[in-house]
Amino acid sequence: MLQTCNHTPASSVTSTQRLDKTNVEDEAWFNISRVSSSLCVNASCCSDCTSSILSCPNNCISSAGLSFTCFSDSAPSYATSLTLTDVMKDKVVFNEGFRNMKQLNIINSKLHKLQIYSNLRLQTLTIRNSSIAVADIYDTDSFRYMEFTNCTFGKVKFSKRSSHSFEFHVHASTVNTPKKIKGKFKGVLLDLSESQEFPNMIERVDYVSVNLSSCNLRIQPMVTIRTITLDMSHNNLSTWHYVSYMQNLHLQNNSIKAINFTSDMRHSEARLQYLDLSNNLLKFIKEFDFFDLPNIRHLKLQSNRIVDIHVNSFSFISKLRLLDLSSNLLHSLKRRHFLYLSYLEYLFIQNNNIRVVEGMFDGLTSIIYLEVDSYTVCCAQPKTTSKIQCKAPVNEISSCNNLIDVPLLSTLIWYMALFAVFGNLSGLIYRSSVFKFNSKSCTSFVMFSINLGTADLLMGIYLFIIAGANLTFSGRYGLVDESWRHSHVCTIAGVLATLSSEASVLFVFLITVDRILIIRFPFSNLRKRRWVSKLLCTLVWTISLTLSLLPLLGSEYFSGYYSRSSICISLPLSVIRKPGWEYSLIIFVGANFAIFIGILLGQLVIFLDVVKMGKRIKSIGTAQRRREINLAKTLIAVAVTDLLCWIPIGVIGKKVQRNP
Repeated sequence: MLQTCNHTPASSVTSTQRLDKTNVEDEAWFNISRVSSSLCVNASCCSDCTSSILSCPNNCISSAGLSFTCFSDSAPSYATSLTLTDVMKDKVVFNEGFRNMKQLNIINSKLHKLQIYSNLRLQTLTIRNSSIAVADIYDTDSFRYMEFTNCTFGKVKFSKRSSHSFEFHVHASTVNTPKKIKGKFKGVLLDLSESQEFPNMIERVDYVSVNLSSCNLRIQPMVTIRTITLDMSHNNLSTWHYVSYMQNLHLQNNSIKAINFTSDMRHSEARLQYLDLSNNLLKFIKEFDFFDLPNIRHLKLQSNRIVDIHVNSFSFISKLRLLDLSSNLLHSLKRRHFLYLSYLEYLFIQNNNIRVVEGMFDGLTSIIYLEVDSYTVCCAQPKTTSKIQCKAPVNEISSCNNLIDVPLLSTLIWYMALFAVFGNLSGLIYRSSVFKFNSKSCTSFVMFSINLGTADLLMGIYLFIIAGANLTFSGRYGLVDESWRHSHVCTIAGVLATLSSEASVLFVFLITVDRILIIRFPFSNLRKRRWVSKLLCTLVWTISLTLSLLPLLGSEYFSGYYSRSSICISLPLSVIRKPGWEYSLIIFVGANFAIFIGILLGQLVIFLDVVKMGKRIKSIGTAQRRREINLAKTLIAVAVTDLLCWIPIGVIGKKVQRNP
C-alpha cells in the first residue's frame, strides 16, 4: 500500500530553475545527495523508515521495499528504485550517495543536464516523455537495461569504455547533436526503431537482434558482428552490408532498386535464412543475385515492380521453403524458374498477370500451398504431388477441364442454340416465301418480325460457338483459358451476343409501338409507308452494331472488354470494377431495362384497348372473350420469349463474373 511521507526532506536543494540559460556551469544546480536531515518520528510514515537511521522526504510515495516515486526536488538517497515524475530543473546529479540504487526512472520531466556517476550500482535506466539538454551517463558493468522513449536530447554521452554491455531500447526519440560513442555495444537486443541520429552514434554492435526500422536511414550506419536478426525496414536504403553470422534480414519498405550488397564472409559461409525485400523498387532479378546466399529458406519479394526474373535466379537457393512474388508486374513464369526448388513448400504469385504454361510448376515436388490470381493457374500444378492447397478466386462455371463445368448448362446450351438457330431460320424462310420484301403484303409488322428473327438467329450462332468451344477444350480448358478468351473467335462471339441482344430488344419495342398504332390509328398512312419501316430497321441495326463494335476501337478504357470471361461478354454483374464496367452497366442494365419497361407498358396498353373495344360491342359473346384471352396469351408469349433469350447469357454470365 502506497504511503505519502510528509516529513522534512532528506536532501538539501538549491535551484534557480532558470532553464533558458545555455551555460550549465554558471547555473545553480540541483544536487540530489545524502545530507543530514530530520529523522522519521513515526515509522508508519514509510514502511522501511526507522527513527534511528533513515529519513522520509516530502512529496514522495513509497511502495513496498525501498521504492519511491517523487514529484518534486526531494528524493531519498537510500532508495533502491526511484522514479522522478514531472521534474523541471537545471541540473540533476546522481553521485556516490546513491550507490544502493538499482533502478532509475525519469518520466515527463524537463532537465538541462542529467549526470549519472560511474560508481553507482545502477542496473536499469528508463527515460520517457522527457526533454534533456545534456545527458552524461557513465555506464558500468552493472548496467543491464537502458530505455529512451519519446525523448528529445541535445547531447548524449556515455563513458569511455571499450564495451558497453546492456540491452538498449530507443524508441521515437531524437538527439540534436549526435556524437560518435566509442566502444562496442553488446547484448541481446538493440532497438533504435523510429529514432533519429541514434543509429549514427553507434559504430560497432554485437547484439543478437538489432532493430533499426523507421530511422530515416540512407546508409547502413553501423558494423554488426555476431548479429543474427537485423531489421532495417521502413528506411531509404538503396544497398546494404551483410555479415556471415546473420540469419534474418528485414529490408522491406526501402528504396532498393537492385539486389546489390556487400558481404563479409571471413568467419563462415553465409547463414542467411530469412530475407524480406518486399515493398521496394526492384524491377529485375538477375541470374547471380542470390549466388552468395545459398542457405535462404524464406524469400519475400512481394509488392515490388518486378517484370522479369532470370530463369536461373533461383537455382542457387535450392533450399528455399517459402517464396513470395505477389503484387508485381510479372507476365510469365517458366518451368526452369522452379526446376531446382524441390524443397519449396509455399509459393505466392497472386496479383500479377501470369499466363498459364503447362508444366510451369513441375519442379515443385514438395509444394503444399499455392496462392494465385486465377483458378487456371492451379490447373498447371505439378502432377507429382497430390495434396496441394491452391488458393484462387472461385469460378462457378469453368474448371480446369471444361469451359462450362455445370452438366445441366453444358447440355442445355446445345438445345438452346439448336432451337434458336433452326426455329428462327425456319421463321425467316417461311416469311420470305410468303411475303416479298418490297410487296404491299410486307407490312411494318412483317418487316420488324423478319429482323427480329435475324437478331435472335445471331444469338443462336453465339450459343453454338460457346458450346463448340466447350466441346473442343474438354479435359484441358484451364490451360488454354487465356488463349481462348483473347482469340478472334471469342471476340466475334462477344460481338454477336451484344449485337443480337440489343437489336432483339429494340425490334420487340418497335413491334409493340407498331401494334399500338394499328389499334389506335387504324387509318393512319404513316404505318403504310414502307420506307419508314426500312429506315427504322436500318437505324436499329446501325445502333446495335455500333454498340457492339465500339469496345474494339483500341481505347484503353475498353482494354480486354470481350476477354474478361470465358463466355466472351462483359456483363456488369461482378463486384470488381474493371475497365468499361460503366459502359456495360449503361447498355445492359440501364438502356435495356428502360426498353423492357416500355415494352411492358406498351403490351398493357394494347391489352386494355382491345378489352375496351370489346365492351363497346353490345353483344359480347364467347368468341369475343376468346379473342381477348388469345391476345393476352400472345402478348405474354412475346414478352416471355424475348426474356428467354436473355436466360443463357444472364445465368452463365452471373456465374462466370461472380468471382472473376
